[in-house]
Amino acid sequence: MIKYNWCVCDMDGTLLDSKDVISKENEQALKKIQNMGVEVVIASGRVDLLMKSFIKQLDLKGYIICCNGGLIKNIKTGEVIYSKVMNKADVKKIITYSIMNNVEFFIYTIDTVYSSKNNPRVKKYEILNKLSSEDLRIPIKYVNHEIIENLDEIDAFKILLVCKDSEQVKLTESDFSEIHDITMVSSLKGLLDIMASNTSKGNGLKILSEKLDLDLSKVIAFGDNYNDIEMFRQVGMPIAMGNAVDKVKSEAKYVTKSNDESGIAYAINKFILEK
Repeated sequence: MIKYNWCVCDMDGTLLDSKDVISKENEQALKKIQNMGVEVVIASGRVDLLMKSFIKQLDLKGYIICCNGGLIKNIKTGEVIYSKVMNKADVKKIITYSIMNNVEFFIYTIDTVYSSKNNPRVKKYEILNKLSSEDLRIPIKYVNHEIIENLDEIDAFKILLVCKDSEQVKLTESDFSEIHDITMVSSLKGLLDIMASNTSKGNGLKILSEKLDLDLSKVIAFGDNYNDIEMFRQVGMPIAMGNAVDKVKSEAKYVTKSNDESGIAYAINKFILEK
């Protein structure tokens, strides 16, 4: 009998390999524990609009934690369980700064992914949209002068800045240090996630567990980067990927193989099912 109720998975660098694919091994392992009564929950910096195909692949029908805890939804019903939008003035300040400093960006909202025009990361979504059925397509809008003029009408859960390198991430964090109503965290090399204050996957998981009366000591969590640390501190079984940053590894009970070696499947078979 498996003693865990939930298995919470980060996406990028964790459940997804370097080609943005869920391996057959990971899919089979997660479906195996689902059949044993464990609910698989995604906790990602992404908005759910960017995860439709993965939700379908894993046949998830429960809950999803998006935007590093800024948005929590019921997958089956579409109901918003919790959300925290960013201050409108802060959004305007960050986007204006990004345009002036040639920093590419995404803005995540409930129904649209807004992108700067020259964003290198948006191209893969455009390619996916061409290959996907209509229900799996990502609603993307490119930010133009009109959208900038009407930023006050946008409820943003997260802004993702696509920086040139780690140095630009540090510089940008420093430049935004006087904005007090935001949370900043790095999710992948060169990326800076900006959300409303006190937003984290850990806080999102705590909010959801309280609503559902779930014991977090009976939760497994997989992660690889700084935005997973708060989540690791909430759960009974935090497992770091082999490719994780050292800080995440130091917070984990176990370190599994990397995301390119189906590390989630390896950990489920070795640390969960064998125990």
